[in-house]
Amino acid sequence: MRLIAHRGFAAINPENTIAAVQSAAQCADAVEFDVRRCGSGELVVIHDDTVDRVTDGAGPVVEHSLEELRSLSVLGTDDGVPTLEEVLAAVPRETEVNLEMKDHGIAEDVLAALEGVENRVVTTSFLADELRAIRELDPDQPTGLLASRHLENPVTTAVELDCDVIGANYWRCLFTPLPDRANAVDLEIHAWSIERERTAWLLGLRGVDCVSSDRPISV
Repeated sequence: MRLIAHRGFAAINPENTIAAVQSAAQCADAVEFDVRRCGSGELVVIHDDTVDRVTDGAGPVVEHSLEELRSLSVLGTDDGVPTLEEVLAAVPRETEVNLEMKDHGIAEDVLAALEGVENRVVTTSFLADELRAIRELDPDQPTGLLASRHLENPVTTAVELDCDVIGANYWRCLFTPLPDRANAVDLEIHAWSIERERTAWLLGLRGVDCVSSDRPISV
């Protein structure tokens, strides 16, 4: 089983920052971060659609230019909101990347940013249209469907989208047939978000390949 640093281990690092990614890569097999488009058109790494929760600013990300986002303080640090390219460059090449696409219409620009990146990158999303666009533009790019709680047949949907990975909440991986169904069609299974090592152990018994956590744990 492999460990994914969720937002760069958000419980102990300023989430989705270069510093978080660099720190998390020292002990995680993969780092996960979120990508959306800002007001001046660049792709930036931030989870929420507003800057309110994680910065000293306010308002939607799409109403801030990159220059404005760089000038903000993320969770009281000297780090501003970084670009996708900056975060990718900070990840050691042996560390896998899980890149979650949070916005519609960014697939082509995500692929452009991945040109020349030597890491294994899995482009994940809850948004089926973005996963479909990735597959149409680059048949070899690994993709992963993130299964919302409202998605009734996530494995079927992942297969229809020609995904390599399916991600789901850990309780769904523990208490539903999802792992058995995913393993039957050779989907790699990621479970989020884990806090206890015993939970990771139980998920391993269920056939889960990776667990995502906000802090370092042994898996």
